[in-house]
Amino acid sequence: MTQTLRILTWNIQAAIGTARYSHYLTRAHHQVFNTSAKQSTLEKIAEIVSEHDVVCLQEVDLGGRRSGFTCQAERIAMLSGHNHVAKQQNRTIPGISLHGNAILSRYELSHIHDFKLPGRVKGRGCLIANVQVGRGISVANLHLSLGRNDQAMQLEAIGQHLPHKKAFLVVGDFNCTNSSTQLESFAGTVGAKIADQPTMPTYPSWRPSRDLDHIIYSDAVRLDERRSLPLQLSDHLPLSAEISF
Repeated sequence: MTQTLRILTWNIQAAIGTARYSHYLTRAHHQVFNTSAKQSTLEKIAEIVSEHDVVCLQEVDLGGRRSGFTCQAERIAMLSGHNHVAKQQNRTIPGISLHGNAILSRYELSHIHDFKLPGRVKGRGCLIANVQVGRGISVANLHLSLGRNDQAMQLEAIGQHLPHKKAFLVVGDFNCTNSSTQLESFAGTVGAKIADQPTMPTYPSWRPSRDLDHIIYSDAVRLDERRSLPLQLSDHLPLSAEISF
């Protein structure tokens, strides 16, 4: 029996809410301190993700001072009605923040694998979980480094952890465009397709010009719909898709 899922990937920028270039400067203190505006932003994010079955979030604060010592992934899940949460902590700035990724799901998650990605600068990771619905589908949520060489190395490492000849998705903030050689090479190596037609710029959210967020899917998955959502709640737009497997 064919199973259909609504998927969303979103770099939420720890609910800082950058909506124009000047905010990187004027809201710089949001990187260090908690603010009342962040709670409102989290509630708006939760409302959007509540319409999806599986949600992959990047740049989530997992309980640092800047989030009021509250795990943003757990807070969003509680508000959105996702009962299953997998979290990954990748970088800690003592006394300020706990940077990470998270997968929220309406279905049970199993075989959760948290692994750190190689690179010149540490602090990047990939979180993989099997969503227990239908025959099951493996979902990898990643946030790659900025450098091309690091990205190629990280994608190669991720490829070694993907299931062969089974349904899987690789989604997240790749920090590179869909035409980059490292992304095309990765898709070819793991036998998957890049959702790239039409190209969907996701960064910056207020004037999208670069497609940095992607959905890659195996041959066992069919992509039925894909769209970016015009929301200025982060410096990235969320990317939504409907898939069947």
